[in-house]
Amino acid sequence: MVLLFPASAFTQSENDITFDEATMKVGVRLATNGFGLFYRTTQPYKKNSSKLLDFDLSSLKNAKEKDVLNTRLSNTRPYIYNKINRIYNLRVLGGLQYIFAERNSKNSIGISAFAAVGPSINFIKPVYLDIQIIDPNLPTSYINVSRRYEPENIKPSQIVGNSSYFTGIDKTKLGIGLAFKSGIEFNWGSYGSDYKSLELGFVLDCMPSQPNILYNQKNKLFYSGFYLSFAYGKNR
Repeated sequence: MVLLFPASAFTQSENDITFDEATMKVGVRLATNGFGLFYRTTQPYKKNSSKLLDFDLSSLKNAKEKDVLNTRLSNTRPYIYNKINRIYNLRVLGGLQYIFAERNSKNSIGISAFAAVGPSINFIKPVYLDIQIIDPNLPTSYINVSRRYEPENIKPSQIVGNSSYFTGIDKTKLGIGLAFKSGIEFNWGSYGSDYKSLELGFVLDCMPSQPNILYNQKNKLFYSGFYLSFAYGKNR
């Protein structure tokens, strides 16, 4: 005896999205204290939950940063007043994700929440600025030179703007820290494996080296911020 099944049954079975699928996604993250990129994978763990591994590289800024422009000179560029170091964090986080609602059709939205913690590597790069000084070979003329930004030694009236980003990259120092990240994700897409996601969350960094970001500002052990991210993902 031959059994016949509707074609739609095969389509549903083949493309349905279930809780026990591994996923991966890559995206951009905009936070109140910086901007970054991230990559995340998940593996099924228990019913409605998954283990996750998250790699996050992002900048870290001080809430008091302010762009200024030296109007005393011509052809100047904006720079951040008193910012002496740029901080970038590479976070390697492990944690759990809990699925509240499954994305099981092209018209539905999946909802999940996660929390992850792990070590971070802090890249501390000094800021260099182009400044105007008297030409030592021609005292009646001025030239632009690149100098490490030391507000106690550089007058604001001398500053032309930021030097090339790569200037001083060899002076970058490393620090070790700890990071925590938590958020809620909304994902949508077709029956197929590809999907998009929007995530709202919170990130906390602990940096024992307490690196300086702004001159004459008290070093901080903890930096925190809220973020919004957008990512493309795939069920595997």
